[in-house]
Amino acid sequence: MHQVSGRHLIERDDRPQIDEDFLVMSHDFSYANTRSSCACVADETQGPYKGDASAAIPIPVSSSLMIRTKIIATMGPACGDVETLYRLFEAGTDVCRLNFSHGSLDQHLLTLRNIHEAAARFDRPVAILGDLGGPKIRLGPIADQDGTGGMVRNPGDALIIQRQPITGANGRVSTTVPTLIDDIRVGDRIYVEDGLLRFLCVDKQNDEIHCTCHVGGILKSSKGINLPNTRINVPSITDRDWQCAEWAVDNDLDYLALSFVRNAADIELLRQYLRNRSSDIQIIAKIEKAEAVADIDNIIAASDGLMVARGDLGVEMDLAQVPIIQKDLVRRAQAAGKPVIVATQMLQSMIEHSTPTRAEVSDVANAIFDGTDAIMLSGETSVGKFPVGAVLTMAHIADITEKYLNEQARPDARPLRLQTMQLSNAIARGVKQMVEDLKLKLVILWSQTGGPARIFSKNRFPVPIIALSTDHRALRRMTLHYGVIPFEAAPPATLDEMVDQVDAMAREKKLCTNGDRMVIVTGSSLGTPGMMNGVVVHTAGTRATNAALGAAADARGIAT
Repeated sequence: MHQVSGRHLIERDDRPQIDEDFLVMSHDFSYANTRSSCACVADETQGPYKGDASAAIPIPVSSSLMIRTKIIATMGPACGDVETLYRLFEAGTDVCRLNFSHGSLDQHLLTLRNIHEAAARFDRPVAILGDLGGPKIRLGPIADQDGTGGMVRNPGDALIIQRQPITGANGRVSTTVPTLIDDIRVGDRIYVEDGLLRFLCVDKQNDEIHCTCHVGGILKSSKGINLPNTRINVPSITDRDWQCAEWAVDNDLDYLALSFVRNAADIELLRQYLRNRSSDIQIIAKIEKAEAVADIDNIIAASDGLMVARGDLGVEMDLAQVPIIQKDLVRRAQAAGKPVIVATQMLQSMIEHSTPTRAEVSDVANAIFDGTDAIMLSGETSVGKFPVGAVLTMAHIADITEKYLNEQARPDARPLRLQTMQLSNAIARGVKQMVEDLKLKLVILWSQTGGPARIFSKNRFPVPIIALSTDHRALRRMTLHYGVIPFEAAPPATLDEMVDQVDAMAREKKLCTNGDRMVIVTGSSLGTPGMMNGVVVHTAGTRATNAALGAAADARGIAT
């Protein structure tokens, strides 16, 4: 393991430098237990951007893949080239998010090609999540007032929002949704830029509403508008969303996130379109409206997973309720056997600074305590100064938190009883008990479609779950599930062959060493082609023999 000292850092232009305090984060930041080896990349030939201070962060040469919480990185100009993407994957990125609210489809296509190139070089599946913008209401264009970049409104000032599109000036603006005028009522609150500016509707006429400013600031072009107590009569899926969905199908994306979901019918609308296109892209419902929280059980049933989108949720609802809603949504998704993502402002300060705030570190850790499958970075990777550093930081927090959770595991903790796939869940619970009692190092199972791996994931094993499949789409999807490490493998003809195959693979990938014990799970109920139910405890570095494993063909299963 290489030691990193601040004196070895190369000064680069005027970009912020990462000092030794960041590298050690007040304790050993070596990744010795999470990454098999690290190297300090600190010369200007590394990284695509001159002055990218994140190049001086120790990045793993070969990852041991032991971090079980999945990391989603949002794509953008700070990370869209092949070299930076490769470094993001080394640092721990599992899923790449394409935010369709920004950029053209041509730009996203270029990024997608770069992702595929970097992932092929990294030789590990990486999922692609397309995030539909949804019916986000924004201000129209606003003229620069006195060099402020927009229109200044102070508390008590009037603001008129009109139906007809205009360039905003002199206390009058328009929005991207002209019919908004019909839905707003006197007494409704109008928040701009995530609530940084706040107005109250005090009068309404046919083609305009009159507001009073309560919290002032600068109104700028295209800033978002939230109406926390107004039901807006706009389509849940916009024309732009349909274009992006078509693009997602054409380019074989793995997940589509649907923004501003209000009820299960919104999910079904997108699902029907995907069926008509013969696409099995999975749908992630973004929960960011009070209406969605009220219909959450139906939304979970209709979707393939949840995203707790805390940005708009914290504007639409009481901000103090967001942590409670987050915990409840994670718990409900867990019980339904669906993956869940916690997102928004997790390491927000790292857009500009090389170190996160203590509150941000606690936020990431608490999301993992709640039981989330994945944690997401937005501006930190898309436009931030330290995209690789943000992923490394998130991975390190996850590693420390997971170790604590393993140490604090209570023997009397009640097993998760999922509402679906009861047979697979029963097998998973039994295997988890074996792992804990026998101190096993790995769980290996065949998961051709990804379904069994998802159920095993929800049981929160204290060790990684190696999921094998021949289906590239299933392999990519499984990267979103907590604790699951997907690998492509040829279907074994016999159980002996499977044991020898996974033994060699696990040692080659440095997931275990000679003498470590692992459990190998097979069975027709888990999708293992042509194989009877079996549970085999195997010691790494030893060869399977018919004598030792012959009884495994029995449907009752064995442990050798």
